[in-house]
Amino acid sequence: MSATDEQVQEILALRDRKVAPKQIARKLGLRPAEVSSIIRTQAEANPEKYSHPRALPPLKECLINANAADYFFGAQKQKNLLKTLGKKLEKDGVGGLAQIFLVRQDGHQYAVTSFLVDYWCLGVKDAFGPRKMSPTDYERMVDMAVGNYDQAFKQISLEQIQAIVFGAYDYAKSLGLDPHPDFERAKKQMGPRLEELPQLEFGKDGKPYYISGPYDNPDKIIAKLTSSVGADNFTYLIQAGDPFGPALDMI
Repeated sequence: MSATDEQVQEILALRDRKVAPKQIARKLGLRPAEVSSIIRTQAEANPEKYSHPRALPPLKECLINANAADYFFGAQKQKNLLKTLGKKLEKDGVGGLAQIFLVRQDGHQYAVTSFLVDYWCLGVKDAFGPRKMSPTDYERMVDMAVGNYDQAFKQISLEQIQAIVFGAYDYAKSLGLDPHPDFERAKKQMGPRLEELPQLEFGKDGKPYYISGPYDNPDKIIAKLTSSVGADNFTYLIQAGDPFGPALDMI
């Protein structure tokens, strides 16, 4: 005789209270193998609820490119300076981009997670990790990022990273735009989302500003923006070639 729906619910309730499968089976008059099978099936269907992930390794540092750090957390004087540099940043292809490295100490190696955040429109544009690296390889990667962005990187807190990444994610979702496919895996390295995060401003001048990248489908993104906010409520810049190269056209 198989378990009824009511028995399945009672099995799960008892399991949540850490009652062993053999004890559950005895209490409900079922076979232990059947109870174990139900518990296993539920765990596979709801891994977030029933899995017991390893504790995250200790946090070593969180880095972000200086322009993004100043845009969100800098003094007002620095923010005003960034506004005067806005046009140059747009043409260079780095306007509205935050490159974030979240690093945890995993034994003698680093567990490195990266988020490329477009805080003017697309949200989490790219993500990877956690990826194990030697300290030397990690330093080489940061040096390369410094060269690509032509700016230093600053240390910020994990709370500030969550505010940027989750805030940009929420903003993009409100526009009908999905994050990079690896975001779900990478976001776990930030730990549980904090209930109270700094409130940050996304978009540019109060509305989405889309700057295309070499791997984007501009027509698809523009169609989604048109559907979500209306044709007159966003701006965009279409670029050719390298994301740090010159602009092709501006609408």
